[in-house]
Amino acid sequence: MMDTFLSVSVCIMILTAACLGKTVLQTPDNLIKNQDESAVIICTHNIPSYYRILWYKQSPDMLGFILMGYLNYDAKNEEPEFKSKIKLDGDGQKNGTLIISNLTMTDSAVYFCAAYYTVLRISYL
Repeated sequence: MMDTFLSVSVCIMILTAACLGKTVLQTPDNLIKNQDESAVIICTHNIPSYYRILWYKQSPDMLGFILMGYLNYDAKNEEPEFKSKIKLDGDGQKNGTLIISNLTMTDSAVYFCAAYYTVLRISYL
C-alpha cells in the first residue's frame, strides 16, 4: 500500500514596521502531512492595538486568497464553507492557532495569517 503525502505550505507573512517594532509571525514554515492527519499553524503578533487575526488559504489553482475565518479578541468565526474542516483557537490580541483536520489533497495550499485592527471614523454633520 502506498502512502499519500500532502504538502501544506505555510507562508510566513511578516507585516512589519521595523522602526516601530511591529511584527506578525507564522510558524512552522512548511508542513508535510499524511492524508487524514491534522495540520496546526500558529500566528503571533506583538501589536497591542491589533485585536483580530485572520486566516487565508491560497490553492495552487487560485490567483487570490479565500478567507477561512478569524479570531476577534477571543471570539472564533469560521467561514461557513470551512466550519467542518478547521478549528480556530487563541485570541486576536496576541496569538491564534489554525487547525486543519482530516487532510486531503485539496488542502495542499499556502496558508496566511494577518493581524488587523479596525479604524472607526465618526463624522458630525
